Amino acid sequence: MKRPMVQGWAARIEALSSRRLVLLLIGLFALAHSTYYLLGVRFDDLSLPFGVHVLDPEFLRHRLAESLFYLHSQPPLFNLFLGLIVKLFPGHELVAFQFCYLAAGLALYLVLFALLRSLALSRALALGLSTWFMVSPSFVLYEHWLFYTLPMAALLALSALLFHRVIDQARAWQAAAFFSVLLLICLLHSMFHLLYYAFVMGALLLLRRNSRRCILLAGGVPFLLLLSLYVKNSVLFHQFTTSSWFGMSLYSITARAMPLEERRQLVAKGELSPFVLIRRLSPLSAYPRRYLQVPGFENVPALRQVVKSTGANNYNHLAYIALSKEYLRDDLRVIFHRPRAYLVGLLNAWLCYFRSSSDYPLLYGNLRRIVPVNCLYDYLFYGKVPFYRVHSSRVQIYYAPFAEPRLYVFLLAGLPALVIYGLRAGLRRDAGSPLSASQRLLVLYACFNIMFVAFVWNSVEVTENHRFRFATDPLYVLLLGLALQHSRLRHLPGRVVRRLRRRSR
Repeated sequence: MKRPMVQGWAARIEALSSRRLVLLLIGLFALAHSTYYLLGVRFDDLSLPFGVHVLDPEFLRHRLAESLFYLHSQPPLFNLFLGLIVKLFPGHELVAFQFCYLAAGLALYLVLFALLRSLALSRALALGLSTWFMVSPSFVLYEHWLFYTLPMAALLALSALLFHRVIDQARAWQAAAFFSVLLLICLLHSMFHLLYYAFVMGALLLLRRNSRRCILLAGGVPFLLLLSLYVKNSVLFHQFTTSSWFGMSLYSITARAMPLEERRQLVAKGELSPFVLIRRLSPLSAYPRRYLQVPGFENVPALRQVVKSTGANNYNHLAYIALSKEYLRDDLRVIFHRPRAYLVGLLNAWLCYFRSSSDYPLLYGNLRRIVPVNCLYDYLFYGKVPFYRVHSSRVQIYYAPFAEPRLYVFLLAGLPALVIYGLRAGLRRDAGSPLSASQRLLVLYACFNIMFVAFVWNSVEVTENHRFRFATDPLYVLLLGLALQHSRLRHLPGRVVRRLRRRSR
């Protein structure tokens, strides 16, 4: 009796040399992206002129250092990247951006494969899972959008791989590389706070007591660089953080969760300020004029310009620091005096977290070109409901992006189950554990980052939580690979193939 087809392909993959395996991965990446290109997917760089997180492109070209120094709304790394590209490749920014993001996508694909192999997964399973993630609509859509979401996913995955190397070998260059990546993560998104860096560094010092000097030297310099950014913002703006938008972010999950009429009544009673009636991140013209006239830094255009040269609003204006503080006061009043509203906001945040990460309005330009592929992933792998609707006496596939509420039952049930499985596998220390000590710590590092992003961001934000989750989706794939490798599910493909072959005879 001949071996099943799946086992035959698996044996061939296992027999490949490392060089040919890398060429195979690159070939699959090129094939998938060529297919998406034929379907009409193109790089979207509209964030450069109109993105709320982006400085005026003219400042990026001509006043980059000054504008980054006075940037209070966001950590500086993403705008630094944008500024370097527009300076180095004038007139060819789109091509340069697309090249960088394709390189980041390929790096994420290769790093995810290496991560899966770090848990001793078979080559075939690691190849299948990493490719399944790479060809997903979410991966390609974020890879073709000029924002920090895909680079963040690549950096988090790389940090997990380097964390395993440090735990396993603790060489100086590996520790330096790990903390450098950790610094980039903290400079890319304000959610990854100075305390996050300190916690990870402290954990490594406890786990690798014999290498404390190496870890202190490797992690100390990036820590001081990150601390200097916090000190600079504290001195200039009285904000010991890398983003001044905390109050406006929290508004979306507190006061915004209350019905408009209830907010109006509370404003009339004097329990809340009129700010709860103004949409966050509104143009400055929507707020009292005194905020527009806030004094200070008159010679710094990045802080005084109301509208960017592209016509978009400048959200790095100095006024937004005071506005965010006003929102924060109302946020805290709602949390302490109207906790039910905050609980409703938390529920909305978690439901948003478990949505497909491709279900995001700013991706729609490319998403509308790959509706069938996206439907396949949403319905088959994510369990999207409703699956169909009745219209004009016919059953139609239901797909209306961003029009109606959706629920993804496989994500809702499967993602928590993967984290629970990962925690159990990582904390298991008996002789029967299939994982080594370094592998268990890698799994725990993945679970820590997943839970950090989920619990921190779902506590302060709503509407973009599924986009934030995408940064940890490679870590979820890592946990899925662990579950498949050490469960009966790994035999499922072979069983399916054998059954199909028997029926075809």
